[in-house]
Amino acid sequence: MVLSTKPRIVYGQALGALEETIQRAIAYRAYELFEARGGDHGHDLEDWFRAEKELVKPANVQTTDSGGQIKVRASVPGFTEDEIQIGVAPRRLIIWGQAPRPGTLGGGGIMQMLEEIDLPCAIDPKSSRAGVIDGILSFQADKASPAASAA
Repeated sequence: MVLSTKPRIVYGQALGALEETIQRAIAYRAYELFEARGGDHGHDLEDWFRAEKELVKPANVQTTDSGGQIKVRASVPGFTEDEIQIGVAPRRLIIWGQAPRPGTLGGGGIMQMLEEIDLPCAIDPKSSRAGVIDGILSFQADKASPAASAA
């Protein structure tokens, strides 16, 4: 029997920790770009934006409003369920993937992926469910109650 690990779903205070991890990854890559230019100062914003661009991989994302739920499907090729974290806020998803670069052994490089998705309406983060099959992430969550959305 093969055990399947679901993508880790975080919300609330844990969402802040995920966002901090992503910011550190961008900062680290920006510093690598700075060093690659020989430490030439004055290009910090260029390095930061390039680092972000390298992490944000264009993904085919489909969002569906199906009555009481919001469903999202996103392509995440090269990532397995246990290499993905999903940050959930009432109106936003963050898909963060980190995996060993294909063809490398023992820390020979990390492949990273970041996708941020604005949702069409508020959801209940606690109702979130997700899975990855054949490079496709499927996420769903119940819509937030109107009283919770107004708060």
